[in-house]
Amino acid sequence: MDARRLTADDRLAILDLMGRAAWGYDESRLEVVTSCYAAGAVMTVEVAGVETPTRVDGRDAVVGLIRASIASQDDQRRHVVSNVFFESDDAAEPVVVSTLTLVVVAKGAVRVLSTGTYRDMVVREDGVWRIRRRDLALDLPY
Repeated sequence: MDARRLTADDRLAILDLMGRAAWGYDESRLEVVTSCYAAGAVMTVEVAGVETPTRVDGRDAVVGLIRASIASQDDQRRHVVSNVFFESDDAAEPVVVSTLTLVVVAKGAVRVLSTGTYRDMVVREDGVWRIRRRDLALDLPY
């Protein structure tokens, strides 16, 4: 029997999740960020030219990594998520791929700091779609 596929409502909710995760980071709304990740979330960040990727395990560790990143910034970041598509639309294990354009606003100027790709595995937890695993591959350091 074929696996159940995502419904249109599932897809819309997952697209909303991608936007909320970016907005929560940009606005330093850690409660929003926290709500976007599953309890057992994993996040990896690989930067081109850096040999060892960063990996954190568990929602608290993911949010901690984001909190530390926000604390180190003296500018306004905008995570622009685009070119979103479903690499797998199996409702049990959907995988969403998207492009990140990381824009910085500082000293009256806007510039692109980096670009990259998100590969997100999402899961329905407590009736809500959340990120179970986020692999971020950046083209430049952030």
